[in-house]
Amino acid sequence: MLLTSAVLWGGAWVAAKVVVAEIHPFVAGSIRFWIAFGILLPLLWRQEGRIDVAWRDLPLLAFQGATGVFLYNVMFLKGMQITSPVNGSLIVAAGPVITALLSAALLRERVLVRQWAGFIVSLAGVLAIISHGSPSALWEIRFNAGDLMIVISTLSWSLYSVGGKAAMKRFSPLATTTLSCGLGAVMLTLVSIPHWSGLQPAQVSVSAWGSLAFLALLASALAFVLWFAGIQVVGASRAAIFQNVVPLSAAVLAMFFLAERLFPYHLWGGLLILSGVYLATQGHKPLPVGAGVAGHQDRSAVIESHSG
Repeated sequence: MLLTSAVLWGGAWVAAKVVVAEIHPFVAGSIRFWIAFGILLPLLWRQEGRIDVAWRDLPLLAFQGATGVFLYNVMFLKGMQITSPVNGSLIVAAGPVITALLSAALLRERVLVRQWAGFIVSLAGVLAIISHGSPSALWEIRFNAGDLMIVISTLSWSLYSVGGKAAMKRFSPLATTTLSCGLGAVMLTLVSIPHWSGLQPAQVSVSAWGSLAFLALLASALAFVLWFAGIQVVGASRAAIFQNVVPLSAAVLAMFFLAERLFPYHLWGGLLILSGVYLATQGHKPLPVGAGVAGHQDRSAVIESHSG
């Protein structure tokens, strides 16, 4: 589930390059998540029926929409207009560590030595890819205002992953994703209003519309559901390591769809990333401090019923 999400998000980097060349990023983001919400809502009603949302749930759901949909996309798209993909990839690579630290602090998840080793090995793979196999190239990177935006987007996604663990104590992965997409879509629409006048649908190419459909249906609706289902199974800190698969899948997909070349450092980097993911996700699931074994087994049964 988590690997599929990471591959789809890698494809999102490729699709986004096509989309933002013809559609303003904020408008594209708004369309993307309204489509995703429109697909997920009927599916949610069919599978789970009426979802009772109490007033006490709204702050957490709004937090999910604000972090994982609104803030992440706004900061990422704006940041990538200023900074370089190399800088962006380097910063995003810190995401798993940020998520692990937040999970340990807020969710009291244990982060094992093996997981930290997996983080390091996987991060080495990311660095190999973005440095083109030359470690000295990392020292030549210069940071700018766009990099700060990418830092904010990375922190935002980590908060979204951690918040998702809390939200799924009340809702299923599908319900959490649907409600987050809907609230996030409203927020994106508000900031995109000044830019809608520049959209000329007839002048947008078929490839751009197709890429936007991919972003909405696969990289949003499907990937978000699989991501939360995976978090329920392995925990937020372990799930975070799969973020490092995104640069690898983006490089491979760009080779096929954007005619970019695949070099040896992509292969070595990919091997390190996958090795780190394997290392970090093996073994027993982390238990929250103070949780009983029986309680964990009961929760696992619920998790399996949701993710199936």
